[in-house]
Amino acid sequence: MLRKFAVSLMLTLSLSLPPSIYACSVCGCGDPLASAGSAHPLADSFRLSFENIYLTANALGDDPTQLESVRQVNLNTTLSYAPTDNLSLTVMLPLVEKYWSLSAGDDSPDSGTPFGIGDIMVGVRYFFLSETDLKAKQHMGLAVSAGTYIPTGGTNFVSLITGENLDTHSQLGTGAWGFYGGLLLNRVMDDFTLSGNFNVIVRTTPGTTDMSSPVYQYTFGNALTAGIQGQLHLADPLALSLAVEGRYADPDRALNDDGDAIENVSNTGGTVIDATPGIWWNVSGDSTLYAKVQIPFYTNLNGVQEVGPTYVFGTQFLIH
Repeated sequence: MLRKFAVSLMLTLSLSLPPSIYACSVCGCGDPLASAGSAHPLADSFRLSFENIYLTANALGDDPTQLESVRQVNLNTTLSYAPTDNLSLTVMLPLVEKYWSLSAGDDSPDSGTPFGIGDIMVGVRYFFLSETDLKAKQHMGLAVSAGTYIPTGGTNFVSLITGENLDTHSQLGTGAWGFYGGLLLNRVMDDFTLSGNFNVIVRTTPGTTDMSSPVYQYTFGNALTAGIQGQLHLADPLALSLAVEGRYADPDRALNDDGDAIENVSNTGGTVIDATPGIWWNVSGDSTLYAKVQIPFYTNLNGVQEVGPTYVFGTQFLIH
């Protein structure tokens, strides 16, 4: 009975919040380990998920007469393994395609379509507190999370028009290591689940010494992400959720035009708060389909920036 209850928790509570995506300094809200599931792990089991993410963003370029726009599509493949009932280990491989363009201003327009592997993420989650009441169908878990973004994404993509390096935000990778840590809370109350998370994400400066590289001395801003979600189980296979998720990012940092000082990058960083409705269907005991959309309803961004809704579609399989 305990095993069946644990499997049910893993499937119905999984994927509560979308992962952070670095198309721009303020893109991506929620838990970096969301695709690994937010429920208590089941010892000696694997979870495999495939997740499509679509987002758009734009901001003024270095030339205030030009607008940079990016449309990004991700296919994230995530594999998690739980060696014990309290611990899960995760690796995420992002396949990324970007459609970047620079509108005409004082200079000529530009565009590029980078495609390939992004920055791989590895992480670990440990539930240090867990309480289950099978008779009342209640469960509470409190976990800590930690992980690393590895600079595996390409940073040397060039323009389709000029042949020169594309803008930093149009590259598939950041060229830098990233580290995150956070807390996750899950509380199951019969047919309703309440979950929340808080995370800190820190980016290092790329180690490249190539001064012509678009990521040379460019550091993405450190960020705080958080979210709270309520989930209602309408029937055995179906559940609906509504989350409020937020992200605050410091401005990016880079060399100034004179190359003699590191300064804040204009039109980067700020605050975004999203409302995220979602639906998922437990197709079988070991597989789930889901869809959700992050809809920004509050923004306080530095300079001139705009982020559109983020659409998430995915499927997940439990292997045990």
